[in-house]
Amino acid sequence: MNSFLLSCLALATGGIWGSFLGVLAVRVPQGLSILTPNSRCDHCGTSLSPSELVPIFSWICSKGRCRNCDRPILPEIPVSEFSTALFFLFVALLPAPPVERAGLLVFFSFALPLTLIDIRHHRLPHVLTLSGALAGLAFSASARGHDGILFSAEGALIGFIPMALVATFYSRGMGMGDAFWLAAIGSFTGPRNLSIVLLVASGTGILAALAIHSLSRPEKRGSLFGKALPFGPFLSLGGILALGFPEIAQIVNSHIMEIPL
Repeated sequence: MNSFLLSCLALATGGIWGSFLGVLAVRVPQGLSILTPNSRCDHCGTSLSPSELVPIFSWICSKGRCRNCDRPILPEIPVSEFSTALFFLFVALLPAPPVERAGLLVFFSFALPLTLIDIRHHRLPHVLTLSGALAGLAFSASARGHDGILFSAEGALIGFIPMALVATFYSRGMGMGDAFWLAAIGSFTGPRNLSIVLLVASGTGILAALAIHSLSRPEKRGSLFGKALPFGPFLSLGGILALGFPEIAQIVNSHIMEIPL
């Protein structure tokens, strides 16, 4: 298959899968089934026709609004479709072994809905974080056998325990959902690559807080340390970089963090 056809297939598949991930991001926080009812407007409940279910294009043609009530479509759906299509394209063109690319796609399938949920609701549902940890364990077991189980379990424990202690004794700054999500990330990355996950998450989180603080109106700025930002999206970014660019994690571990490999 030539690169053009591969790119088209990746975009189309990513858009379809992204539509499902968007449904997860919308329904899971509400405690709704992801299978029933069928796709409908989240405001007026009007069922969507087949022409309104084409990823990305339906949102563009409808100008992002429901045909019945004219209210804006929840942003989780188009954001998920666009970002997943682009991510599938990125992975398809990534010069990595097929098993690594498959693992990256599985991880992204949990990272994206959790990121969208954490941004809107400031929480990370256990139904997704624990499912992510089990998926990481299953994937490592299928890819590496018995060694993969140990690799994944060790990564999950090392990711969970320190973060859970922080969440227990400093609940204002960290939630238990973050601990379970880092455990799930560790089940994919293994224990050693958690260093790059935390380094990226902390660094980008600080930069985001500084950017929000500097762009806020002076009367609404308040204290920089008083700003509550969801940490889940930054952990997700760290996980994607650790899995997509393992050579960077290796450099961090062997030189900056001085962790022998």
